[in-house]
Amino acid sequence: MTVLAALQSAALRLAGRRPQTFFDASGQLEQELCDLVNEVAQDIAQYTDWQQLIRLHTIVGDGVTSEFPLPDDYGSFPIKGDVQDYTTWAWGYHHYTDLDTFLFDQARNFNALPGGWIIYGDLMRFSPVPGETVQARFPYLTKNIVRAFSTVPKEEFTADDDTFLLPERLLTLGLVWRWRENKGLASTGDQEAYIKALDDYAAKSKGPVVIRRNGARHFPGTHAAFPWELGPANYWPAG
Repeated sequence: MTVLAALQSAALRLAGRRPQTFFDASGQLEQELCDLVNEVAQDIAQYTDWQQLIRLHTIVGDGVTSEFPLPDDYGSFPIKGDVQDYTTWAWGYHHYTDLDTFLFDQARNFNALPGGWIIYGDLMRFSPVPGETVQARFPYLTKNIVRAFSTVPKEEFTADDDTFLLPERLLTLGLVWRWRENKGLASTGDQEAYIKALDDYAAKSKGPVVIRRNGARHFPGTHAAFPWELGPANYWPAG
């Protein structure tokens, strides 16, 4: 499904018509929706850590470099993401959330191996310096949330045949709400429908939740049985 279909669906609900083109059109409605669609798409992308947007990146140390550029399509770090040492250690790098603490420890070389990391100035910085051939791997969320007809990823919609990496129904619902809100029209129900859909898709994006009760595991096929008759007097085997 292309962004054209999402825009057409929104236009039909808002104005009762289905334009055949949007990004090359000169009509006011078409231009307004094209102006809004990228804003709505960014709001959707930032709503949660969508699994569709997660990518992996590996940094290989050389024993000298302590600062590494982020991937070209880097958008943000997942809320529960971490940097793992895949070379020698069973645990990951320590995440510094405070720049002053990082600089203090870096100046004194005060770090337990494999070390710690922080992102600032669009660089991932380590202390101490990752050793030669040491691999540090981490997940990130790509900022390229759109795919062109040529399958090239990009940040924004620029053509009718672009596709969204996330559910395009969210684009339609978000456009309807934001357009009506901008016009000062009643939009409470539209907002509620949009937020509900966001929550539903976000929950499904994380995959199924396995619930285990009392720590018991159940296997298909033949099940083990007690070798004696159950009952108050025969709960334990004689012996």
